[in-house]
Amino acid sequence: MRALCEAIHMPEEATKRVLEADRSIPHDLDVTALTREEDWAEGRKALKQQLGEDPLGFRELACMLRCALAARETFGKLGFSESVYYDTMACFSRFVGEHMESYGTYGFDRGFWTVRQVSCKIFRIGALEYELIRIEGKPVISLHIPTDVVFHTGELRSSYMEARTLLNRAFPEYAGAPMYCHSWLLSPTLRELLPETSNILRFQRSFHITPLENGSTGYLQWVFKNPNLPLEDYPEDTSLQRKLKAFLRAGKTFTDAKGYLVEAPFL
Repeated sequence: MRALCEAIHMPEEATKRVLEADRSIPHDLDVTALTREEDWAEGRKALKQQLGEDPLGFRELACMLRCALAARETFGKLGFSESVYYDTMACFSRFVGEHMESYGTYGFDRGFWTVRQVSCKIFRIGALEYELIRIEGKPVISLHIPTDVVFHTGELRSSYMEARTLLNRAFPEYAGAPMYCHSWLLSPTLRELLPETSNILRFQRSFHITPLENGSTGYLQWVFKNPNLPLEDYPEDTSLQRKLKAFLRAGKTFTDAKGYLVEAPFL
C-alpha cells in the first residue's frame, strides 16, 4: 500500500492517514463489489455501512486502493504498461489534493467515480482519460479531462493516437469507436469569456459540439474549487474566475455541452 501511494505521489500526510485506515480494516473484508459495474452503487452503500464513521473518507480510500492493487494484474494482461497503470491510479492523489484545495484538509470524496478506475473501465493515457461506455447499446469511448491536463495540441494528439492503439488492441469491440465528451470545457459560453487564442477554445475545435440547456452547475467545482461558497466569495485568482464571476453576477447562465471528436482531432 505504501509503495502504491509513493508511486502515485500521494501526499505524505494523506499516505499516513491511508495506512492507518488500512490497518483498521479487516484484511479479509470483501471489496470486490467495487470492481463490478453492476454492483457499484449497492457495493459502496454496503461498504460504507461496514466501515462506519469515516468523515474524511480515508477508510473508503484504503478500500479503493486495495482494489487498485488488485487491478495491476488486469492492466498487465490487457497489455497496458506500468506507466499507464500508475497514471490511471494517480487519480486518487489528484482527488485528495483537490479536497485540500477546496476545503483546506486532505480527504477523499470521489468513491462514486473511482470505481471506474479500479474496475478497469477508465485508463489515463498521456494527457487524457478514456472510459469504455455504451450509448444506446453501442460502444463509445468517453473522454475525460483531468484537472492537471496541459492543453498542448501535441500532447493531446499523442494521447489520442496512443489511446487508439492501446484500446483497439485490448478491447477489439471498441476499435474505431466514436469518442465522446460531456464537459463544461466544451461550453459555448467559454467563447464569451476566453480569448480566441485560448488553448481551451483550441481544444473545443476538435469536437462537434451540442449545447445542453440542462442547468448543470458542475463547472463551479472545477473553476472555483468550492461550489458551496456564496457567489461573492468565489475566488478571483485567474482571468477565467474573474470573468466567469462577473458573468454570473450579471445573472447570465453558463451552458453545459457535449460533443463527439472529429475524425482527425488535435492537429
